[in-house]
Amino acid sequence: MLKNLSLPVKTSLIFFPLFFGAVAVISYFNYSATQEQMMLQVQNASTAQANTIKEALVNMMVTNESVDDSYLKKVSSSGDIRDIHILFRLDSLHFDEEFLEDDERRTRLIRREVEVWDMNKSFGPEVFHTKEPQWFLACKKKLHETKVISDLAKDKPAILQECEEMQALIPFVAEKKCQQCHNVELGSVLGAAVMTVPLAETASHLEANALRSLYVFLGFLVLSLVLNVVVFRRFVENPLQRLIGITDAIGSGKIPEKKAKDGFDNDEIGKLASAFDQMQENLQRVQKELLKNERLSAVGQMASSIVHDFRTPMTSISLIADFMKRHETMDPEQRAKKFEQLHGAIRRMDDMMQELLDFSKGSFQLNLVQCTGEELAEALLLDYEPHFKESSIRFAVSNRSAGPLTLDKERIRRAVNNLINNAEDAMPDGGMISVLLENTGNDLRITVEDTGTGIPAEIREHLFEPFVTHGKKNGTGLGLTVVKKAVDHHRGTVTVVSEPGKGTTFTITIPRTTV
Repeated sequence: MLKNLSLPVKTSLIFFPLFFGAVAVISYFNYSATQEQMMLQVQNASTAQANTIKEALVNMMVTNESVDDSYLKKVSSSGDIRDIHILFRLDSLHFDEEFLEDDERRTRLIRREVEVWDMNKSFGPEVFHTKEPQWFLACKKKLHETKVISDLAKDKPAILQECEEMQALIPFVAEKKCQQCHNVELGSVLGAAVMTVPLAETASHLEANALRSLYVFLGFLVLSLVLNVVVFRRFVENPLQRLIGITDAIGSGKIPEKKAKDGFDNDEIGKLASAFDQMQENLQRVQKELLKNERLSAVGQMASSIVHDFRTPMTSISLIADFMKRHETMDPEQRAKKFEQLHGAIRRMDDMMQELLDFSKGSFQLNLVQCTGEELAEALLLDYEPHFKESSIRFAVSNRSAGPLTLDKERIRRAVNNLINNAEDAMPDGGMISVLLENTGNDLRITVEDTGTGIPAEIREHLFEPFVTHGKKNGTGLGLTVVKKAVDHHRGTVTVVSEPGKGTTFTITIPRTTV
């Protein structure tokens, strides 16, 4: 599925989830760190508040040997901290018996002890033994009512929004100043400050800040991806598409005139384009050299073929002329025979010249005339019947077509002549050549069949290419090429069926009326 997508889409599908995951992880850890920092600040503020209260209580005891109830009510709520209580036990205060002989004082202390423990039943006496502050979270799920925060490593809420408040239990540890009123050892716990810190508003601000950070991260992520796609398309995809177009053009044989380096920056893609230009220049040079060599080879091959093939009819003409010169007095029948041989040699040279002219022109105009199949058959008989009369090759022309034809009679005649010449070359030991003209619907079909040696399979696919002369003694090697062009110009077809050792059949099919 991915292999059919463009490179920018593939890149986006791979990197967008990675970037998004990275943003999510960064946001989570940032939120967690901020949450821990906020809780630490809350704990520090609570500890500072407890120490302030402790200092005030110590000063009251040293000065007045009592704690003012109005002060306790006053500090029960301070700023963001609410429900501040002083938790103590009468025996933990370690007062002298003389100090507690005052019934009113003892009653007041007992009343305070009962009241404060009634309001804080969830706390036990552990703080008097551990001497360490304890922190508790009160959450909606009621999971942590009796667990200190330090014990919440596994199930601490990830989002403070789930917890409404944090309760602090901060012990008052005896100092030297405390020994003025309390018969207590240093480091003992006299009491503890219990306070409640609301977290909802702080957590809400924290969550809003985290969401803002996440939105900013996502915004930059989307912007980065968009810029990445734009930059990638501008500096990578579009240049590569241009290079691919140049490669396709070179692959199809068309070397672009414009240099690939034009319009590229001097980066890796630009260096690749420069390498393409160098390759293009080398290809152009090699192409010109190959074309030049090909033309020289074609000219040389054609010249060699012309010299070789014209030698045979020229030799025949020379021999006939020499014979007639030495036998000036010969009977009319023998003279007619020699003239027929002379005519055949000249006709063969004329056909070869016409083949060369047609091939060199590349294209030609048809000279359409009206004729009949019978006239075409008679022309073929006139061309070849005297030639084959004294040979071991039997020759027959049959006409089964009827009605008028509109075609280039001379070109079709020469096309059939080429097929007959090829058939003759394929039968050095004699055989049979038959030509059949017949109607097939609106077409004229001309079949030239021989009983010669056949055409090898490896030659058939190149049969209509120039200079293919396998098994031929005479000709330019252009005959079948000219046949194919003549038939194509008549909007017809030419096919061949051949079996080595049994013979070959060429079939020309052309419209009876060529427009």
